[in-house]
Amino acid sequence: MAFSINTNTTAMAALRTLSMTQTALSHTQRQVETGLKVAEPKDNPASFTIAQTMRADIASLDSVEEGLTFGQATVSMANAGALQISNILIDINQKVTQSFNGGLDVTVLQEEVDALLAQISSVVNTTVFNGVNLIDGVSPDLDVLTGLGGVTQTIPAQDLTLATLGLVGLDLTNPAAALALVDTAENLVGGTITTLGTAANRLDSQAEFTQLLTDKLKEGLGILVDANLAEASANLQALQTKEQLGIQSLSIANSRPQSILQLFK
Repeated sequence: MAFSINTNTTAMAALRTLSMTQTALSHTQRQVETGLKVAEPKDNPASFTIAQTMRADIASLDSVEEGLTFGQATVSMANAGALQISNILIDINQKVTQSFNGGLDVTVLQEEVDALLAQISSVVNTTVFNGVNLIDGVSPDLDVLTGLGGVTQTIPAQDLTLATLGLVGLDLTNPAAALALVDTAENLVGGTITTLGTAANRLDSQAEFTQLLTDKLKEGLGILVDANLAEASANLQALQTKEQLGIQSLSIANSRPQSILQLFK
């Protein structure tokens, strides 16, 4: 078989093969290092574009989860305050009922009731989470981010102040009238607890669903871009062996033209 010392086709073929092997080796080594089979656009343009969109959705859902966590904490604080006020009203109801008994000192009972009313005001003023108070009758409704695209859930603000409850200046000298006012206040607080409890349940359900969406997106993203490390590692060893063989083959091909020197000996 004739060959030229000017154009070594065997060496050229060996060099092409070695170059292809080294390119594949580099790609496989990057998979092992990053854990990704699609780490940049050139790996798979279509898959990379889809992956970037999924990453954006995951980041947005993370923001939604933060909003839900804030909303849950705020509503939980308001619920705790409303429940505390409900418990105080039970004590007030007891004191008012006792005032029907002519043998008790109404003045003492009045002092106890006044102290309990002051406690209600204290609870209302201190039921605050991160600057938001849902039961003071002053703060606006709370809009909680619950979904992609700016979807929100509005938590209606409540008013559990003494004025709204009708308990300002509650007077035990007329037990029947006082008891009627307390019963009305208890109904108002009960309605507030129902409203806030329903809102809390909705936020909990949405938070669970948002976490599920995030998990599914991450799972899909992993299927799309994550490398099979066991397969990549095995392929890496095979390519390293092919690279060594390619180097030896290129060395042999480059040495062939030297054999013509034997003709001159």
